[in-house]
Amino acid sequence: MIRANEIRETAREHGVPESTIEKDYCIGWLLKSMYQPNDSFVLKGGTGIRKLYIRNYRFSEDLDFTMQKKMGKAKIEEIIRTAIQTAREDSGIGFLDDIKSVQNTNGYRFDVYFRILRQTGNPLRIKFDLTKPEQERVILPIRKMPVLHPYSDKCSAAVLAYSIHEIISEKIRAIFERTRPRDLYDIWYFSENFVLRQALDILPEKCNFKAVKMDILSVLERKDDFSTAWDNSLGHQLKDLPDFEMVFEQVMKQLKTMGTI
Repeated sequence: MIRANEIRETAREHGVPESTIEKDYCIGWLLKSMYQPNDSFVLKGGTGIRKLYIRNYRFSEDLDFTMQKKMGKAKIEEIIRTAIQTAREDSGIGFLDDIKSVQNTNGYRFDVYFRILRQTGNPLRIKFDLTKPEQERVILPIRKMPVLHPYSDKCSAAVLAYSIHEIISEKIRAIFERTRPRDLYDIWYFSENFVLRQALDILPEKCNFKAVKMDILSVLERKDDFSTAWDNSLGHQLKDLPDFEMVFEQVMKQLKTMGTI
């Protein structure tokens, strides 16, 4: 495991809390141990962007996967527990044995707890969200990508993942379903990039599969909600948080210009 000073210095360098770095470091080891015995899960979401595609992208604290095959909660928990044990042995991270799990319409959620710097008080948490294969359609080819692990210890791994275009396509779909500022930020980051244009190509199919209506008015009506949550949701994930008004206007402009809505 890396020294405490490396975590603290990295946090100062990136202008984020030490806990954000602890989680980012932990995620790297969890990804390695998750994929050593099996290829059952496909990584997606903001963590996929940061850990596979763009070094020094905004930090992300959850692990989002789509399952490649059906399996029950007990089997998934067995895989996660094995991954935790492997990561504990390989990295020295203080993972707790306690795991909390919830089954929902889309799949399963597991909460994993650990300690690095703080040995008292509440432990830090990594959330696993796993989507059942029948609840999502993966359109573009799945890729095997090396994990970006910007720390001094060795954590070499490769994981199955969505293409960057499909990750962003799901981010666009998500703003019609929920109010999470990180989705808005991720779309904005790629708003003048070929990635967004290719993401839009598959957006209708992604939305149709989930019966999501691409209604810009519903997003505009929630503008104040996005704004209210902007700082609290993203302030601990990146040093320089862009202005909300600028981000919101640019995302809406791009979606309108590209004929999404």
